[in-house]
Amino acid sequence: MKHTLLITLAAAAILTSCSPSQPGGRSVTAPDGTQWQQMTVERLPDLNVSRANHRTVVFGEEILVLGGHTEGYKPLESAEYYADGAWHTVPMLYSHANGFAAQLTDGRILIGGGSPEDFGIGQSWGAEIYDPASHSFSPAGIMAHKRSLSSALTLADGSVIIAGNWMADDSWESWTPDGGFSDGSPLQPGWSCPYILPASKDDIIIFGPYNSHGDDMSGVVEHVGVVKDYVPLLEDWRVSHHYHFFPENLQIADYTYVVPAISASGNEAAIIKVASGEFSLLEMEKPLPVQDPDGKPIEWSHLQVDRPARLIWVQGFEPEEGRICFARIEYDATFDGGKATSTFFYADNPGDMPGGAAKLLPGERMVLAGGVAWEKGQIPIKVDYFKTYSSAFIFHTGPVENKVMHLLGLLTGALAAIGLMLAAMFISRRRKARQAAANVDEAGLTRNLMEQMSALIEEKELFRQKNLRINDVASELATNKTYISVLLNSMSGESFTSMITKYRVEYAQKLLREHPEMLVDEVADAAGFSSRTSFFRNFKAVTGMTPQEWRKAD
Repeated sequence: MKHTLLITLAAAAILTSCSPSQPGGRSVTAPDGTQWQQMTVERLPDLNVSRANHRTVVFGEEILVLGGHTEGYKPLESAEYYADGAWHTVPMLYSHANGFAAQLTDGRILIGGGSPEDFGIGQSWGAEIYDPASHSFSPAGIMAHKRSLSSALTLADGSVIIAGNWMADDSWESWTPDGGFSDGSPLQPGWSCPYILPASKDDIIIFGPYNSHGDDMSGVVEHVGVVKDYVPLLEDWRVSHHYHFFPENLQIADYTYVVPAISASGNEAAIIKVASGEFSLLEMEKPLPVQDPDGKPIEWSHLQVDRPARLIWVQGFEPEEGRICFARIEYDATFDGGKATSTFFYADNPGDMPGGAAKLLPGERMVLAGGVAWEKGQIPIKVDYFKTYSSAFIFHTGPVENKVMHLLGLLTGALAAIGLMLAAMFISRRRKARQAAANVDEAGLTRNLMEQMSALIEEKELFRQKNLRINDVASELATNKTYISVLLNSMSGESFTSMITKYRVEYAQKLLREHPEMLVDEVADAAGFSSRTSFFRNFKAVTGMTPQEWRKAD
């Protein structure tokens, strides 16, 4: 046993020596006085096919790209997901370049419509559902209207509202899991990729920069099935075109959302807050900068919210050199009459960085997978929809692993391992006779450590921490992550992640049983799940039912 333990410690020496870290990069002061932090850029393997006008969805660490068009402006009937260091292609039933996507309450994705012809021409009827658990698509029926450049809103009851079209008549329609698509009422003159947001339980608003024929719609807000309003703020600050994000990616509180906007002059950027249908500018200590670290103009466009962390992330692009920028905005103070604070990040273009929307990953990282080519030096940005990229990148705003130190650590760990194994062989021969008499109950020590770990996790409810890592538990127990991992595998045959998932599911079951007033999203957040999708997928994997089904059956 002593021999085995020392070999295990040798393996631990290899692994623990392979994870040094370094800061993301240098800090730069721009000509306007703004402080910028340089990000570290990690290149992922290329997509299996170049694509743009697709949708990117994140399921924990898994990245999914849906549809889009490829080189030559040709629509694609495929999706790809990134797992285990590679992209895996999944066939789709239809092409959905310029289609809508909605994240359903059970974690699946409803995707429909789009331009079925080359060059982004036409509209389509078809819709399908992607299941992240099986990595497969199934038909979802035929929409009430064929459409492209549309948007979707998922409601708390599981239904979906769809609106928007391009170069065709527009109307809103709804989809339910049991009834499929149902026609609503016409929208005049209609919308192109609109924002669809709930203003209250019974009121849904639609707005955006353009109607379905490309005409300016600044200032107009439409209430579904009711009336149009005029909002002067939307004349002074024009919202950015909405396509890449789900409405829930924009939510900061109940019936409260944020959207990106640029001034009518086009020289400034801001964030508009939509609270119960009322529009105002988000109060910020400093406005979004109009220049990058070198004093070159930035175009701010996409926005997404990390609600558990109370952060807004805004993406910008410097078109002269292709530099990508992010603003990290802490908005919590605005609920108490204060102002939001910001931190700014940038990364230089490695040469083939596409123009597109990056999506937030756990750990305040961004992934950009595929997109269109951009024309260097053009302001406003000009893109070439006929040339698409397959490149994919992750932008790290915090410390990342140092690859050189990783290799040095690997070599040092290997040498240490050899020495430990030789020592183990020598010691085992010298002490073989004494081991029988001085038998240490290592199994008992192992069980004791396992019991300590379980007690620690349960008493402190560590599993409720969304970013809990094995290192955190190892540190509390004054040991290392590799030893914990070895113990778990040998004693229970499961990984640290699966163990924590079980704790979270059990806690979620307790909340569902004891607090029927809690919404499912609130249960997911309280139990430590990073997203609704992760909650539904893991809950069903453990219990065989969705949270709603389990609540009804309990």
